[in-house]
Amino acid sequence: MKTEIKIARVEMIPMNKIKFIKGNRGMYESHIQRMYDLIDTYGFADTIKVIPESDFYWAAEGQHRYQALKLHGVKEVPCSIVDWLDDDVEEIQKFIISLNAHNKAWDLTDSIKSWADLKKENYEYLLDKVKNYGNVLSVGSIVSCFDGVRRQHTSVKKGKLKILDKNFSETMLEAMKNFVVSNGKKKANSKITYCAAELIFNSGEEIRYKVLQAFLLAANTHLNSSNEPLPDGDKAFDYWFEELVMKTYYPIIKQNTI
Repeated sequence: MKTEIKIARVEMIPMNKIKFIKGNRGMYESHIQRMYDLIDTYGFADTIKVIPESDFYWAAEGQHRYQALKLHGVKEVPCSIVDWLDDDVEEIQKFIISLNAHNKAWDLTDSIKSWADLKKENYEYLLDKVKNYGNVLSVGSIVSCFDGVRRQHTSVKKGKLKILDKNFSETMLEAMKNFVVSNGKKKANSKITYCAAELIFNSGEEIRYKVLQAFLLAANTHLNSSNEPLPDGDKAFDYWFEELVMKTYYPIIKQNTI
């Protein structure tokens, strides 16, 4: 049985009637230039997706195209008008992300920035961590220190980030940064750091700090005494972590801290 689907109507809208909504991804000059060149060569056969708001329109998708068209001196642009959304900020935000999800430029950092722009709880804090640690750790590894997930971070992308233990997360984040700085990104790559972050974070609230110490001791000992790298495949790393960190080094750390 077919159900009725919503279809946007297309109209020509003055460029000065279109505004950018907070929560969209950041813009990239290289992408604007690429769009400018494509339009210059092939013309413009697309639309800008917009959401009506009183006497203007929010640009929900297509802001790079908008900027490229503006550089070309265009005064009006064909727009697909999405008029079935209410003024709920989170619903509009989810719609924006869904439109941009196929675009390579919309990555985990864009999602974090997007929710931070909308003052979503904890996202401004997380974005600050990405800015401060992103030159050493991958964004995925940074987020893993807070959500205890090794990849995807679906909840974070959907605006549902939950920081369960901020103090521990900050401690682990700093420890992971120092671990990478000491050993280099080749030996201490992102697969190792985000896998370790998940396993450490989820080892149990009462023993997390000791497990973190055990991981650092096990990993640094391994890298300093062997030419073999740490395993970075999921199953191989999980096995290494269980055997070396939990069964060998954690008991040592536990005994020495009693």
